[in-house]
Amino acid sequence: MASDFIKEKIKDRPVDKKKLLKRIGMTVLIAIIFGVVSAVTFSLVYAHIRPDESENIKPVSLSGEEAEQPAEDGLSDDETENGEETDTINVVSLDETASENEAVSENETVSENETTPSENETNEPSPARPSTIINNITNNVDVTPENYAKLYKSIHDVAILAGKSLVTVTATTTNTDWFENPYETGSSAIGMIVADNGRQMLILVDSSVTENAEDISVVFADGTDAGAKILNTDSDTSLQIIGVELSDISDETKNKISYASFGSSTYASTVGTPVIAIGSPIGIMGSEEYGFITSMSQEKEMSDFNVHLLTTDIHGSDNASGVIVDYSGHVLGVITTSYKDNNLAGMITTYSISDIKETIENLANGKERTYMGIVGTSVTQEAANTHNMPMGAYVINVDPDSPAMSAGIQSGDVITKIGTQTIVDYSDYSKAIAELSAGVETVVTVQRFSRGDYTELTFETELSKK
Repeated sequence: MASDFIKEKIKDRPVDKKKLLKRIGMTVLIAIIFGVVSAVTFSLVYAHIRPDESENIKPVSLSGEEAEQPAEDGLSDDETENGEETDTINVVSLDETASENEAVSENETVSENETTPSENETNEPSPARPSTIINNITNNVDVTPENYAKLYKSIHDVAILAGKSLVTVTATTTNTDWFENPYETGSSAIGMIVADNGRQMLILVDSSVTENAEDISVVFADGTDAGAKILNTDSDTSLQIIGVELSDISDETKNKISYASFGSSTYASTVGTPVIAIGSPIGIMGSEEYGFITSMSQEKEMSDFNVHLLTTDIHGSDNASGVIVDYSGHVLGVITTSYKDNNLAGMITTYSISDIKETIENLANGKERTYMGIVGTSVTQEAANTHNMPMGAYVINVDPDSPAMSAGIQSGDVITKIGTQTIVDYSDYSKAIAELSAGVETVVTVQRFSRGDYTELTFETELSKK
């Protein structure tokens, strides 16, 4: 019996497939639950411990070469009376241009048409006369072909140096033809390097170039290229900021390019300033032209702010892009083709850099413009005297569905106060709106013409984002 027991074959317990599948299913379910809980826990913890990328982004402030200017240089009577501090321009007057040897000597003979100072007048040296300066320049410089060539060579060198801050922006879009074959179309324009935020190089360009673009590339002054993305756009001026990751730009390229240096173009004395149009003034990349600023009296009226237009005597293309710089290489204006004037057909026209500097800063910092929706202009002293109008910001038009329209402000109103701030001209109005934040409620005081006289009215409005 014992031997029979030893020889007995022991069989394995049969596998219960249902129980096995049930155990496998439970194991998988527990694993899934554990994975989900782990992922949620990690996300919650990482949200508190991960580095904040915004800390690497520094605010952008555009620097310029602006010097303090006396009030009489370009300020209107109203601005002088109110003692406002405005942007100034580093303007060299005729007597500053002249050297000591070019100044009128006290020992010069007085011509018959000139009068001698009386005993009561001070003995302070009088400023050099323009004719004297011109005569001294032409007498001291030999106008030879060689010197003439050197003059233009030195001006060209300024353009080359300023051109290091310019880039060629190319936007491409994929389309299909009648036979469903894909093809790419592209458009190019000149952009300007304005700053960096610690993570991206910021470039100003006209948004019409990048409209509907699927891919944007930038070619720097040294010929290298990099991809770019749209960061912010201002619909009124069509100005746009695109960004190139600093990590995509080599150190060698960074050493060969530069940021734009901004001048100022605020005062009427800007007229007559010799300038260089660089970038693509004739529609060809890398072209340049020379001329003068001929006027800055015209304005382009936009919602809640106006931009002075600098006109020049420089012939340009309908597809012109780029900037104008003075002979120190400072940017005075950004070329725009959105302004058309039959009297200035073919002439380069630019936005005044002083008027768009704040817009560029807001775009670079991702700040949206506060919006009320007024298109207007200043009431001049002449208009106030002739038509017995109050001084302030004259409302030309009110944007549809804007905070101003919702409040009840109408065309023809003269805005005299925003909150407690007195508004003397349209510039005051623009500054007051810019200093307020979207969502803020404010009281707008206007003078409205009714039954032969102006009546004061007040409106409450909540500002929004543009």
